[in-house]
Amino acid sequence: MPAKDKHLDIIDRNYKTLIHLSNPEPSDYTEWCIIIIYYMAFHYIQAYLDVNINEHPSSHAVLQNKIKNITQLKPLYGKYRQLEDDSRKARYEGQGFTIYSIRSDNLKNFQEIQNMIFTLLNIQDRQKYDLYKLFPLKRHS
Repeated sequence: MPAKDKHLDIIDRNYKTLIHLSNPEPSDYTEWCIIIIYYMAFHYIQAYLDVNINEHPSSHAVLQNKIKNITQLKPLYGKYRQLEDDSRKARYEGQGFTIYSIRSDNLKNFQEIQNMIFTLLNIQDRQKYDLYKLFPLKRHS
């Protein structure tokens, strides 16, 4: 598993992919947007684990247990699980999502994970991503 900076580079690439999928109309590819948002959160958690415990969980179940049991990450557990569960629904069931549900659930949880990891890792040299701008409730002509 890569080190912190590599995880952050992967997040940057995922964001660029998300830009392509959400333009011109994000509702065409909501399932892929959900998957990418989840993996961005996944890599934030992995970056934290790399820095703080120098460990890279070998499975999603082990990663979930780490989030649940590390005091600093515990508040993120429910948010992370929601992103992971929706990602699985998108990948394996082909479930689509509305822009409203993405904004009210997924983006909210992603932003909270991102903000917490930036704080915990004292990240100041990287861009925070405001995903809300990629998923407007209404497009203007």
